[in-house]
Amino acid sequence: MPAPAKIDLRSDTVTLPTPGMRKAMARAKVGDSRRGEDPTVRALEERSAALFGKEAGLFVPSGTMGNLCAVSTWSRPGDVIVASSASHIAGREGPAVSHMASVAILGIDAPGGIFSAEEVAQAIAATPVRMESKVRMVTVENTHNAGGGTVFPLAELKRIRSVCAKSSLPLHIDGSRIFNASVASGASPASYGKVAGSLMFCLSKGLGAPVGSVLVGARDFIAEARKVGLRVGGGMRQAGIVAAGGLYALSHHVERLAEDHENARALARGLEEIPGVEIINAPVPTNIVLFRWQAASAGLPFFREAIAPSGVLVDDRMFPLFRAVTHLGIGKTEIARALRAFREVFGRGKRS
Repeated sequence: MPAPAKIDLRSDTVTLPTPGMRKAMARAKVGDSRRGEDPTVRALEERSAALFGKEAGLFVPSGTMGNLCAVSTWSRPGDVIVASSASHIAGREGPAVSHMASVAILGIDAPGGIFSAEEVAQAIAATPVRMESKVRMVTVENTHNAGGGTVFPLAELKRIRSVCAKSSLPLHIDGSRIFNASVASGASPASYGKVAGSLMFCLSKGLGAPVGSVLVGARDFIAEARKVGLRVGGGMRQAGIVAAGGLYALSHHVERLAEDHENARALARGLEEIPGVEIINAPVPTNIVLFRWQAASAGLPFFREAIAPSGVLVDDRMFPLFRAVTHLGIGKTEIARALRAFREVFGRGKRS
């Protein structure tokens, strides 16, 4: 019997290009992007900037590079940046940011990664004002991955921007999943761009493109950020092939993110019905479901062995806490299959 088709809930980074996206990539006009001669890259950068009401954009291979370019452009060695302590910039990207930009990260502990303007003001005030140690920028993550896809309220972002303005600090938005936030909240991309001095978004998560992120901001800022990108290996050549996937995603894959959100909620509702399973981030705000198996006496090896025949893949690195992420490769049929597998495995685990 052939193995069942995989249902990959580990992340929305596992998406594959759709047939329409592949055709667009195959037809892309290309040039030497490093020399600014790739028309498709230029088109993506210009469209991205316009979406967020900014002057210019920079296409980079990854969100990590986009954030690093922003931090390095806004700050100087020895500076301090403020971020959620559970954010990507403070966590997985923290070592690279600290080493390559030579900055310290002042983390704010906040439920779901959503902190307040008052907490930002306190963080700024708590940092000694010295030439060699100064808060230089504030960053927020929207949606917040570790918080379970939480959406940073636009009203609070406006208040944080006001606090930043009083201290002449830029606000940077790590918007890896900013379109999830936009679709869930109804706030336009331009409204997020208006409160931020710079914003980075990923094309390779919910939007389904195979590669890339875009950093947007003022023209002078992007010119400096481009220099940083080149120093860390961001000089691409005929990158229009992958940029075309990003352009296609912006045209065809934004509104459909609402389907991912509904599928995530359907998954959460089904998991809640399984004895011993607790949804951590209920009600699920976007496309990420965090849940805990409270009856996890069987252990991680049992879970992995038991779930394998079903073809269901889930992020179990923090067992018995799980993360499941819906995306354009997951529909109602896949959600139903995943729930059947979870019921069987968790039921067996409880009996063992």
